Amino acid sequence: MNDDADLMRRIAGGESDAFRVLVERYERIGYNFFLRLTGVSEDAEDLTQELFIAVFRSAGRYRPDAPFKAFFYRIASNLSASHLRKRKLRAAQSIDEMVERGFDAASARHEDDPALSLDGREMRRRYEEALAGLPRDWRIALELRVAGELTYEEIAGAMGKSVSAVESILVRARERIAEKLDEG
Repeated sequence: MNDDADLMRRIAGGESDAFRVLVERYERIGYNFFLRLTGVSEDAEDLTQELFIAVFRSAGRYRPDAPFKAFFYRIASNLSASHLRKRKLRAAQSIDEMVERGFDAASARHEDDPALSLDGREMRRRYEEALAGLPRDWRIALELRVAGELTYEEIAGAMGKSVSAVESILVRARERIAEKLDEG
């Protein structure tokens, strides 16, 4: 099995097989990261493709002394931040259209998972609302920690922040989510 640094070196050298291996290894991880942040499978698919294009283009700039996961998630974090900014702008621009057509904000949300119990669905809905209400950096840091299973050091590298800043972000994010869940 090739390690990630070797794959990146080979990708930088133009080896398409190395890129295929890297995509197979990290495609599901990238997709799940974007799906949890956006909640939309089509967006997650598009962002995953953009992620691997960006990884390919930046293969020559990858430093093997840094963990590949931090490099990977830094690109993913930047893409998700850009996507969320664009989505927020589009949403703000379309509010007037929605009101004119009689759409209510709840009709635009995804259906709950029918396999979940009523209590489980309600808790999941409240958790997702609390998560969506967090500042962008908080959501990204929490997602990297929980779903990406990154260390604080890796999250700091991925987000371009200090370890103490990441620790602070995660504490505040968890506190805010707990507050929102207790309100219900």
